[in-house]
Amino acid sequence: MKHTVHITEQPKKVPSRYLPDGAICGNGDLAITWSGAPERLRFYVSKADFWKAEAGDRGKGGISPIGIIELLTPSVNYSPYNVEQRMEEGEVVGFFSGANTNVEIKTVVLATENTILIEVKATHPVTSHSVSLLSIEGNGAVCENIRKNGVHYLSRSFNDPSLLYPSEAVMEMREVDRKKAGRTLTVRYAVTVTTNHDTAAYKAANNARLLAIDSERLDYLYFSHLEWWKNFWSKSSVTLPDPEIEMHWYAGLYVMACCARNRKFPPGLWGNFITSDVMAWKGDYHLNYNYQAPFYALTSSNHTELMDCYDAPLFDFVPYGVYNAKTYLGCRGIYFPVGIGPLGLNTSLFDGSKEHGELFLGQKIDASFCAIVMALRWYGTRDIEYARNYAYPYMRLLADFWEDYLVYEDGKYALYNDANHEVDYFEDADFNPTHHGDKNAIRPIIFIKMIMRALLDMQSELGLDADRREKWLDILENTGTLTTFEKDGKTLIRSTEIGKEDCNVVAVDIMIYPTGIIGSRSDPYILSLVKNSFDLFVRWSDDNYFCSYYPTAVRLGIDPDFIFEKIHYVIDNHQLPNYMFTYAGGGTENSSAIPATINEMLMQSYENVIRLFPDWNMKKDASFKNLRAYGAFLVSAELNKGVISASILSEKGRPLTVESPRGGEYVLVKDGVSIPFNGSDVTVETSPNEIVYIKLK
Repeated sequence: MKHTVHITEQPKKVPSRYLPDGAICGNGDLAITWSGAPERLRFYVSKADFWKAEAGDRGKGGISPIGIIELLTPSVNYSPYNVEQRMEEGEVVGFFSGANTNVEIKTVVLATENTILIEVKATHPVTSHSVSLLSIEGNGAVCENIRKNGVHYLSRSFNDPSLLYPSEAVMEMREVDRKKAGRTLTVRYAVTVTTNHDTAAYKAANNARLLAIDSERLDYLYFSHLEWWKNFWSKSSVTLPDPEIEMHWYAGLYVMACCARNRKFPPGLWGNFITSDVMAWKGDYHLNYNYQAPFYALTSSNHTELMDCYDAPLFDFVPYGVYNAKTYLGCRGIYFPVGIGPLGLNTSLFDGSKEHGELFLGQKIDASFCAIVMALRWYGTRDIEYARNYAYPYMRLLADFWEDYLVYEDGKYALYNDANHEVDYFEDADFNPTHHGDKNAIRPIIFIKMIMRALLDMQSELGLDADRREKWLDILENTGTLTTFEKDGKTLIRSTEIGKEDCNVVAVDIMIYPTGIIGSRSDPYILSLVKNSFDLFVRWSDDNYFCSYYPTAVRLGIDPDFIFEKIHYVIDNHQLPNYMFTYAGGGTENSSAIPATINEMLMQSYENVIRLFPDWNMKKDASFKNLRAYGAFLVSAELNKGVISASILSEKGRPLTVESPRGGEYVLVKDGVSIPFNGSDVTVETSPNEIVYIKLK
């Protein structure tokens, strides 16, 4: 199946302070967004590292576009709008027609270097077109736009001394070749883009790269681009009975491949699909779920390479977090505000805030929330070097903080003054840290337990900090008190032991997904409380929780056909033409929702037990290849007429546990020996790169 998005309406939300609705393509660092009418197309060019590094929550800083490529083709005035966003090839192609001509326009952000290919193909040789680079003036930018010796040069810079660091970018364009075949004329242009974050000599480097591109070089770059995308899609796949939802599984991964490959500048709220100088919330990294959520599905989808950028801004902000923890709370470890940017940029400074002049919004958990993605990567890959260099040292700082901040009383650790939700201290006329104070808010307690569990697991593998193990285990087992209340005849989980709210389904949601603190094999009473709370506080349509509520529903065993129905509702009401989603509360975070939900329907492993098609209508055929499971296993399986067959590759040679599949009597085949399930789990030892099989008895 070709995974191509067909867009038949001219974009209406470009430029925009939020996600655009025009076609997109990118290479993980550089991206372009389509806008305009067929006769006057405009491609907004943006790059992950082009930020106006203005500190603070207000103002006109944040991630910005670099410039615009304008393509004029007067002969297709009044043409119907017909654009294909070809996700398999990583390119966008428009088809437009005039009275005597057809024009095909292709844009490709080449996967292996920051160069854009623009190809204009007209079926009538006399069809005229022109391509120009347009500057984006204002917002304190310094711009230059000149043509010389066949090269169109554009630069845009933010380098005011008041900024935390300068960002300077250059775009250069020239025609590479034109070829005529019969009545068809094809003209190709190359546009190179470089910033000062790529290299200090960015102008010279960019110009040299442009001048080195001839026809042969451009052919090679395009071939390499197609090979990159072919390799990308080969890492995992799904085949579903619902073509629309299947398309969105691919679209979610496509979005991340377009915006998550710059290792120092990961995607913020709107990725690198930037068409305005005043992006909402500066396009920053909001740490109380927005930053983390786009990465939720990447481990299970076997695309951990797109997670390499995730940790950089967190470690860049550690010195500030250490200062905050020590100065404001008298603790070791790290304490982050709600919003940060790249390279230590603080986007939470706010003059009106009585919380130390910053926006912590009553929460102590923002740094801890960031550990979710690290834990998912660790459990899925068991990558010792990743743990040693990134996940473990970061989580150890979190352990330092919680060891100091938690209060030991009556044989348990209590948590005070950490809010489940954002609270507007900065609007409080009579600032009082206990005014919105909670005791044992469930959401931060979940994160504390998640961190301690992951630390203990990594500590045993790394052999570090043996003297701290007992303390971490004690915190894991004895933090917080689960309290309940009655409503509508059901017993529900209270979101705090002492606090304003009765029940917070979002906190219950996080228990299940993505932390996995509570799961299908948890205490049946606790699991029943979670299900009661989930059922009573419905969030199928919510501005903030598409990315976690739907996968949670799967883990709780909600009817899969009902979940599909709700996904279609979201598609019908929140989908943009480019297959991203628009909500009041977020942007790229929602690209993970459908991949994560489908992955959990097809295969689960979060309790270190692999389950095949655990929440799936067994009457509907489906298959998947190379979904990644906890323990560093790659799982491929097919459901055909109610019968499951599967293969499981063990990357690291760890113990493997598989739950008895539904719908028949199955065996696990290892070394040619069949081991029957008999309605229960099967556990076997594995060797690195060994493959075991699941089939009918």
